[in-house]
Amino acid sequence: MVAGLYVAVLLAPLAVLVLSRATSNGGILYLGFLAAITGFATVTGSIVSRTSGLAVSLGGRTAAWLLAVLPFVWFIGVLGVVSMGTEPPGITVGLAIVSTIGGMFLGLFLTTMSRTRYAAAVLIGAEEFVEWEARWPRRWRRLSLGGMVVAGVVGVAGVIVQLVWSDLSWAGNLYLLFFLWTPFAGATNPRTFRVTDVGLVVERPLQQRIRPWSEFASYTLTDTALIIHPSVWWRPAYRSDRGDIEDLDAAVKALERILGDDEYTAR
Repeated sequence: MVAGLYVAVLLAPLAVLVLSRATSNGGILYLGFLAAITGFATVTGSIVSRTSGLAVSLGGRTAAWLLAVLPFVWFIGVLGVVSMGTEPPGITVGLAIVSTIGGMFLGLFLTTMSRTRYAAAVLIGAEEFVEWEARWPRRWRRLSLGGMVVAGVVGVAGVIVQLVWSDLSWAGNLYLLFFLWTPFAGATNPRTFRVTDVGLVVERPLQQRIRPWSEFASYTLTDTALIIHPSVWWRPAYRSDRGDIEDLDAAVKALERILGDDEYTAR
């Protein structure tokens, strides 16, 4: 169902744009949008439901996060058309906003759901060594909150500027900064980490993800944080507030055992 809605939100605007060439009636275009959503969602949902193991397979791929980024093609496309001096149909901006925002949230939900199913499948029969719950280190929590506040203030200011000075229409699009920062909203909430023989499990509310040990190189224990470093530079490190870890010695001992053993890191 979610996969069907995701594809529908991305493709339905195309159908409406085609329909807008034949009519400019708002009611007809709205009905056309609903019909396109229903049609694409039904067809895609039917295909996905018949494809066994698709969600689990998708959850095991690093590129699954692209599902939340792909909808921004609409927004970038509209900006590109405008920057070239071409005036798109009036309905295009509204469709781009719906497709971008709706697609982003559906993409995030779809990615979360598939990763949780993949983790559940991999963890069957796995051995767990230690578990701890911790927030991000304080500095990172402050950075996240500060970024959200700045993005919100700039976004609201942009809308106000557009209303007062209509010539500065681009300022109205700054509100999208707030949505771009949305994924970082959970940085102040604790995460649960589980060290198992098949990988590192990271759990958030309604989400569970597992990373194989081959994706990690080492760990660092500082005065403020326990940091698990990835094996490649472009993957983010997992940081836990040291003060939140109830049994720090057990956590460090488990990581030392795992990351110091080629049997695990080669998996």
